[in-house]
Amino acid sequence: MMKKNKGFTLIELMVVVVILGILAVVVAPRIPDLVKKAKEGATKGSLSTLRSTLNIYYSDTEGLYPATVWAYTDNNDPNGTESTVLADALVPKYIKAIPAVKIPTAHSIDSNKVFVYEDLPTGAPDEGGSGTNYGWGYGSEYGSPSYGNIIVHCAHTDTGGNYWYSY
Repeated sequence: MMKKNKGFTLIELMVVVVILGILAVVVAPRIPDLVKKAKEGATKGSLSTLRSTLNIYYSDTEGLYPATVWAYTDNNDPNGTESTVLADALVPKYIKAIPAVKIPTAHSIDSNKVFVYEDLPTGAPDEGGSGTNYGWGYGSEYGSPSYGNIIVHCAHTDTGGNYWYSY
């Protein structure tokens, strides 16, 4: 009686390797797009978190959003002014940290900078000549139409073709 060996034959192993190779060719090109979409989703989720946090702050302070001192001095830089107003008001009581904006299609680094305005721009925000002035845009002037509003401070589009500042 012949003893039967257990295991895979060379042909079976070659078939498995070929199938894995085909899967790699089909799936690998999609991975960078999936990473971009995941980062965009994280930014949109962070925007929603910041808006919810601002609403809780508004409720706790009986109708006031965080504001900057200069907001009452008529100093409206059209590019926005980098500020810690949100971090000072919200961290750590309402949120652990100001989340980062992650825009892989336009910026190579993430940013949690906050640019405050008396009134948020109605069009694309100015990111500065080097494109480094991006992060969050926040309307801090009491009584302005954008008071307490927060946007993604970026003039680029997401993978769906929508401008970031329009969210």
